[in-house]
Amino acid sequence: MLSSTFSIFPGIGPRLERYLWRAGVLTWEDFLSAEKIPGFSSQRKLLLDGYVIDAMSALKAGNILYFQPLLGSGGLWRLWDSLGPDAVCMDIETDGRSPETGAVTVAGFYSNGEYRPYVCGRNLTQDSVQREIEDARLLVTFAGSTFDVPYLKTFYPDLRVDVPHLDLCPAGHRAGLKGGLKKVEKLVGIARAGEVEGIGGYQAVLLWQAHMRGREGALDTLIAYNREDTENLHALAGKIYDMLNDISGFPEFAGHCK
Repeated sequence: MLSSTFSIFPGIGPRLERYLWRAGVLTWEDFLSAEKIPGFSSQRKLLLDGYVIDAMSALKAGNILYFQPLLGSGGLWRLWDSLGPDAVCMDIETDGRSPETGAVTVAGFYSNGEYRPYVCGRNLTQDSVQREIEDARLLVTFAGSTFDVPYLKTFYPDLRVDVPHLDLCPAGHRAGLKGGLKKVEKLVGIARAGEVEGIGGYQAVLLWQAHMRGREGALDTLIAYNREDTENLHALAGKIYDMLNDISGFPEFAGHCK
């Protein structure tokens, strides 16, 4: 989808982007190879060719950060089809207090079919979180731009998040999916394991408190809950991508031109 995105270029919005797709200009390569495009003067076409070439060079070089300001937070979903295999999904649990006085209790990361939990007092450190984030070409969260990332950056003041961040909460809203993660999962048909069904953020705090009091199995249940939160983000990202792709109109135009 990224190499079919024209709305990152000056003067091109969603309507003009759909016009190009309708005209059979489905990719950046199509745009460059077209001698003329109806509605575009030769001067404007030449100017845009330069922007397209720059974008193609950035993509070929793997410079994904080049596209973050161009896409804006509302357009980062377009990275999913190319970066999904290299995405790192992240979800954190806390002790229920503010980041200034509280603590991250569990930080979960999922990529390439592997879930990796980091637990406070065991293996959770700023370095372990930093390594996970640095290994990501795309960071995926649910409401992470307003909770997980700010909490982590307050808890670990030197933490750097220098990768594109796809927040599925506002992305889901654009797809018509309203509500918290568990509600949105149900709306798109993602099921949870029975042992953590019905557990939410408040219960996660209670599980941590029970673990600190020495209750056997409380931490295992908390990690299982975090695992569902984290792993399900990958499936949810794919579903939201498909929905937003359909809304954009691209599959329809691409199908007409095959």
